[in-house]
Amino acid sequence: MVMKIRFYVPLYLVIAAMAVPCSISSVEAKTYRWTDANGQVHYSDHLPPQEVDRAYSVMNKGGVTVDKVDKAKTKEQLEEEARLQQQQKEQERLARERATYDHILLDTYTQVSDLEDTRDRYIATIDGLIKVAQHKLSNLTRDLEKFQRSASNLEQAGKPVSEDLSKDIANLQAQVEAENNFIKAQHAQQQQVREKFAADIKRFKELKGIQQSNNK
Repeated sequence: MVMKIRFYVPLYLVIAAMAVPCSISSVEAKTYRWTDANGQVHYSDHLPPQEVDRAYSVMNKGGVTVDKVDKAKTKEQLEEEARLQQQQKEQERLARERATYDHILLDTYTQVSDLEDTRDRYIATIDGLIKVAQHKLSNLTRDLEKFQRSASNLEQAGKPVSEDLSKDIANLQAQVEAENNFIKAQHAQQQQVREKFAADIKRFKELKGIQQSNNK
């Protein structure tokens, strides 16, 4: 009687053995092509570490280029790119703000005279503030001159100027200066209003012209 001996191979070994040829065939040989600092072209199956910052291409075993890598950018190039990106973002932000303002301008006013009336009301309001300040300034100036005359008379008479009178004079001088500064600021504000509405009226006319052109 002849005994038959059977050997059983574990299933996972069979699967692994079948996968080996596939794995090997899936790994294709690659060739790297680059140009060194002297302009000499090199081909190799690996890229030397000192050349990784250079531009290079990768070819398959058929000599077909399958990938290209640009030269690493310098610090200056990276900084310039960042600057240009920031500049682009700023331009986009300004464009969005302009579009929003244009929308508000067209929604708020229907004709040029509306802007002119609004401008004139603003200027008239500031005029009122200026007149009140000028009246107050006139009173302060009169009081200051009176106290200064009193101090001058005391000095001419050889008498000391009291501490209270000196404080009153200093206080009035400070108030006079404050009112003068306020009046100057209001005049500047009026000028800003005129300039702003001049720009708004110009832009409003442009937008109305664009609307009319689109409606034709």
